[in-house]
Amino acid sequence: MRRDERVSQMMDQISRAYGDKQVNQHEVRKLLLENAQLLEKTEDCGLVATKICQGIAWYTLSHQHDFPKALGVLYNQLKKEAVKYDATAMSALLLPLWF
Repeated sequence: MRRDERVSQMMDQISRAYGDKQVNQHEVRKLLLENAQLLEKTEDCGLVATKICQGIAWYTLSHQHDFPKALGVLYNQLKKEAVKYDATAMSALLLPLWF
């Protein structure tokens, strides 16, 4: 998949979660909006996926009982991209220590 297609797909996924009725009632909307703007500006899918997944994970800790289902769906959609980005970033940071 081309980069612009990935960006468009991720933007659609974020928009669906942002537009969900349950998500509208929570402050996590700010996280989605900020990262959608970052995605639009930088087109860095990995960074945005990582930021959203981390934000959702933190949000889950304090909202276990009223956690919106749409956030769980978004998390699962972005997790693979986030893990790839995190692994690459960690490798780049640790490379000087390995050699």
